Amino acid sequence: MESTTAWGDAEGRRRDILHSAEKLLAEAGYAGLTMRAIAVGAGVSSGTLYQYFDGKEDVFVALMAGRLESLRATLDGLDRGVGIAGLCREILPQVREIWRLFGRSAQQWQAKVLAGGPRGRRAVASATVFRGMARALERALHETAAASGRTLVDHPAMAYWVWDSLIGLADDIVHGGSLQARVSTNRLVDFATEAIERGIVAMP
Repeated sequence: MESTTAWGDAEGRRRDILHSAEKLLAEAGYAGLTMRAIAVGAGVSSGTLYQYFDGKEDVFVALMAGRLESLRATLDGLDRGVGIAGLCREILPQVREIWRLFGRSAQQWQAKVLAGGPRGRRAVASATVFRGMARALERALHETAAASGRTLVDHPAMAYWVWDSLIGLADDIVHGGSLQARVSTNRLVDFATEAIERGIVAMP
């Protein structure tokens, strides 16, 4: 592929690189994410690629951070009148895409970003973005509950449990698990998001 990004357009070049990397990740997973393949897909030399990223781990965490930041922006902008189950349904397409792209490589991301030990600058930044998304999710859930005169259970794990539940739902949708049991995706989504709502609303 020959890049069409104008010379000197650093942001455009970075977008080309990340677009190439995301395509490789979707097609071949983390193993297929090599710096040479990324460079070919972006239409740049390997030397140019290393001006932007230190290695494939660096590219990987940048991709994840971009998706999480986009989800955080969605959460901040959602109508609080949709209800908790409705809020979960609104963000589910983005959660599904995150899992479709990164699910097979989640262990690598966790090892580089969430786990302890030496980490690069972008890995630390990606962990910060993840925590920011989690705070945005928690805030959106509380504000959505308040809009209907309800409160949520007071527990620090609440938002993370909701996130994990949505990831589990996304995994089922991506792999078609419920379809094997002849349960439609829409019925599964309705049941799961309503169950999440029941699970986090405080009893009167």
